[in-house]
Parts: sequence; structure tokens; C-alpha cells
Amino acid sequence: MALWALRAFFLLVCAGAGWQASRLVEFDPFWGILLGLTMFLIILTLEVVFTGKESVANLLAVVFGITVGILLAILGEKITTLVLPPPVAETTEAANRIAEAQTSAIRIILTAMFCYLCTMIVFRTRDRFRFVIPYVEFKREQKGPRALLLDTSAIIDGRIAAICRTGFIETPIYIPDFILEELHTIADSADRLKRVRGRRGLELVNQLQRTRSIDISIYENSDPADGPVDAKLVHLARELEAHICTTDFNLNKVAQAQGIAVLNINDLANALKPSVIPGETLSVRLVRRGEETKQGVGFLDDGTMVVVEDGESRIGNDVNVEIVRVLQKSSGRLIFGKPA
Repeated sequence: MALWALRAFFLLVCAGAGWQASRLVEFDPFWGILLGLTMFLIILTLEVVFTGKESVANLLAVVFGITVGILLAILGEKITTLVLPPPVAETTEAANRIAEAQTSAIRIILTAMFCYLCTMIVFRTRDRFRFVIPYVEFKREQKGPRALLLDTSAIIDGRIAAICRTGFIETPIYIPDFILEELHTIADSADRLKRVRGRRGLELVNQLQRTRSIDISIYENSDPADGPVDAKLVHLARELEAHICTTDFNLNKVAQAQGIAVLNINDLANALKPSVIPGETLSVRLVRRGEETKQGVGFLDDGTMVVVEDGESRIGNDVNVEIVRVLQKSSGRLIFGKPA
């Protein structure tokens, strides 16, 4: 609504500029207003095609855009005076007045055009705007830890809500709008399992928004990259200089290959599991056979799988197991042992 209000305001400004220009050159006001509206439509088309995004510093963006627009209009007027032929000394007073009126009309039209275009560009790109001069670059300062972008898999997984409730996460959390769209699509799927997972993800988003200990918001990206959701997420993370939170192994590898930091919830869960070393003894109940002959398989309280050699005959019983080897992967931890 703010953007459309600005557009309506500058529509009137351009119409008034055309009317004033027509008066200065003693032209029909109707055609002057029509010229102003036409110029506005041309600039509006350029602005819609080439710009995007929105945020907080509205007043600063508008003031800065108008200032730059006026400076560009003055520069355009100077260039116009250099291009146009200089007045001749023998020129009549009426001809000089017409020339001055034409220059004033050009200045009014250029001022309106450049003010609108610069204001809309700065207004819609103010969070990632970079003003560059030789050897110096002014960039939006990144304070504190990087923002965290939640992936669809991390939301459906559900553990991120419990992590947020612990208070360990103090960084801002963003859920991109295209991630919400993907969750909505999954929730409307004809497959029952997908539908349940999608609804669970949407419910988790509501839980996160009700959690007071975290700073979470829906990030509306008005200029998303083309391609699948993972590509859009990587593009947005690079643009915001943010981290990605996911449980997707493939997204993890793709993002890291492109220099994007990834926080994998599975890696965090594995890091929080109690550490065990070869030679220790622990008690575990064997519940089924292993893949190899005479192996028995049990599970610790945290879900870690324990493979016991010569444990097939003890399935259904608690067994003291001496740890022989521990295998750690991103997908989980695997412990190999033998009866103590």
C-alpha cells in the first residue's frame, strides 16, 4: 500500500509538471498533462521491471531518493544547455523568452522523472543498497550473529521449536515466503503422509511465532531467484549473508559448495549425544538381528544404534556390551561392540 501511495502521489506530480511545462511554453495544457502522465507510465514500467524489496527506513529512503533525483535533474539540465545551440546576440526578446521557457519545462520534467525513479529504487532496495565511490564502499552493517533461514525440512522435522524454546538461539530467524508456499503445497497434497507432514510444518510455524524468547518473522522476498526452492534459499542466504538451518543432506552440500554456512540439526543432535569411547561398557537391550551373521542390534535412550557381535542368541535380553568402535556420520552415530 505504501508503494502504491507513492505511485499515486508521483502520478499527480508528473501531471502537474506537464501542466506547468505547457504553460511555460504556451502550449495546450491538456497535451502537457498527457505528456506528464505518459512519462510517468514509462518510468513506472522501468521501476517495476528493474527493482525489488522492502523494509524499515521509509522516510530516509524517500528523502535520499528525492535528493539524488534533484541532483540528476540539475545535471541533466546542464547537459541539455551544452547540447542545445547557444543563444544568438541578435535574437529577439520573444525568442529568448521561448528558449528560457523550454529550458524550464525540461528542468521540471527531468526533476519529476528522476525524483520518482530514484525514490522508488532506494525505497525498494534500501536493506541491501550499496553506495560505491572509488576506493570506498558503504554497506549495511551486519551487527551480531548472522540471521538464520529455516528450510522446509527443518520446519517439518520439528526439533527447531524445542531448540528455540531453550533460549540458545538469539539470532533473528527468517522463514522465507516461498518456504511457506512449499509447506502449503505439501499440506494440500493428495498423498496422506505428505499432507500430514505439511500441516505439521504449518503448525510448527505458528508455534515458533508464539515463542517470545526468539525473534522470528516471515521474510517477504519480492525479487526471488528463479528455479527450485533450494536454489532460491541459497540465493537469499547469499544476499542477506545469512546461515541456512536444514536437515536436508543434499542442500547442506550444495550450500557449502557455494560458500553458504549451514547449520544441520542432525549434526547438532549428534554433538549433544553422550560421548562414548572404545573400551567402555554399557548396558543395552537387544531387540532384533543384525545384517551380518550372529549380530544383535539394540538402541540407547537417545536412539543410537548398537551392533553387538555374537549377540543374536541374546535378543530380548539386556546385555553388557564392551564398545569396540564408534562410527560418526551426519545421519547419526553407530556403535559396534561385543558382549563384555
